[in-house]
This record gives sequence, C-alpha cells and structure tokens, in this order.
Amino acid sequence: MRRRLRLSGTVLGLVGATLCFGAQAKDLEMLARLLIPAYLAQNFAALCVDQDVTFFDDPEEGMMFVSAFAEHVKKEITIGLPKSDAAYVRVTAADVARDTARFEMRLLAAQNSSVSVEALKQWCDRSAKHFIVEIINKHRQKHGQIDKLVEAAKR
Repeated sequence: MRRRLRLSGTVLGLVGATLCFGAQAKDLEMLARLLIPAYLAQNFAALCVDQDVTFFDDPEEGMMFVSAFAEHVKKEITIGLPKSDAAYVRVTAADVARDTARFEMRLLAAQNSSVSVEALKQWCDRSAKHFIVEIINKHRQKHGQIDKLVEAAKR
C-alpha cells in the first residue's frame, strides 16, 4: 500500500504541480510534463502485460486502451506545434517516462541483482494498475484544465 501511494504521489504530484502553473510563452517543458503521465501509464502497462498476460481482464483490449489513451494525450498536446517542437515534447516526455520506469525496476531489484517475477507481479498489481487507472481518471476529470494549460503553453 505504501508503495502505491509513493508512486502515485510522485507522478500525480507532477501533474498537480503542472496544473498550478500557467505558461507565459511557448513552454515546451510544460507540454512535456503534461504528456509524461500518459507515457508512463503506457510503459507500466507494457511492463506488466509482458510479465503477465492476464494483467488486464482483457489483455488485448486493456493494452490497446492504454496505448490509445497515450496516443490521444500525445495528439492533444502536440497538435498544431511545429514538427521540431512536437518531436522535442514527445522525446522529452518519453525519456522521462522511460527513466522513471527504469528507476521503479531498480527499486524492485534493490535486494537482488534482478527483479523477481513475484516482485514484479506484486508491483504491477498493487502499484502500476492503480497508477494507470488513476492517471486515466485524472485526465478525464481535469480535461478542461489540461486543455487550458496546453493552449497557454502553446502561445
């Protein structure tokens, strides 16, 4: 339980902090921060489905849904940007999401030289699944606020 809250608190804190700041000029860093949680949800889902095909009730639909969600957020955030700016936002967000997923795996492997199947399964069931659902729900609940931040960051 503590693990789930730490993970969610860290990344959701990033989202919450992002919602508190307004952009003054084109702010590609802000756009990347808004995209990171969607990419992180996608990375966590891929890790967990790879470890256990039954991670989602319907593995194919579950993974497709999370991937579609990440694609939806990516389009919302990068639409209308010049190609180079959109690429910068996507690559920056993807790099942070990848590094965060790697960090989580290093934490799981702290006691051993590798992540055990059991530790990964527990992490997926207790932390990753909760995080994925929470990020998708937060995006739905805060969609209007996120749209305003995205528009402000693009100016």
